[in-house]
Amino acid sequence: MKKKLRLRPFVLPTLYMIMVLVLLGTVYYNGLVRNSNRKNQTGLRYVTTLDFLDSIQVVKNEEIMVRPYTTENVTIGKGYYDYLDSSSNQENSIIYYEGTYIQNSGIDYTSDTTFDVVSCLDGTVISAEKTDLMGYVVEIKYNNNIIISYQSLSEVTVKANDSVAKGQKIGSSGKSAIGSELGNHLHLEMYYDGMTVNPENYYNRNIRDI
Repeated sequence: MKKKLRLRPFVLPTLYMIMVLVLLGTVYYNGLVRNSNRKNQTGLRYVTTLDFLDSIQVVKNEEIMVRPYTTENVTIGKGYYDYLDSSSNQENSIIYYEGTYIQNSGIDYTSDTTFDVVSCLDGTVISAEKTDLMGYVVEIKYNNNIIISYQSLSEVTVKANDSVAKGQKIGSSGKSAIGSELGNHLHLEMYYDGMTVNPENYYNRNIRDI
């Protein structure tokens, strides 16, 4: 009787391994040939996704708040009333009107001459109207729940729902019934999350970081 031919246990796994290595080698070699042909034909280097992510520069999204005026002869006539401030600064932040002392909820910027009032950031005009006490008033909504009210203006150059750019003129300084002793000025109030804050603490800052 003839003996049946039996393969040793390690023969089949070895054959499978050899076949897999040959297949992978063929795919890799064909890939190199194709890439080489592409480069030779076009003269361009094909960049992978990883190469692109390694080389791209991450740009920080910034919105820097600027002052509401561009002229140099503007000074602070009345400061923002801060409960934690010194008593002398608090005294300079009190407004007297018709027998009543009022804590200043904004900043009054004064100058001997009329000056342009500009938007502190990119935003959208909520309202632009004339009032009896504060002259023309422009309210603008900005990102990060910020609203700025520009008051005591003698004229305005924007209207409700207008989009305004940072540094764009929105009006001119003027006078108002409240704070009449300041003469020509801009009264500015800044609201963050519905609460008044001192604008002087936010100029030249990225509002996305506050």
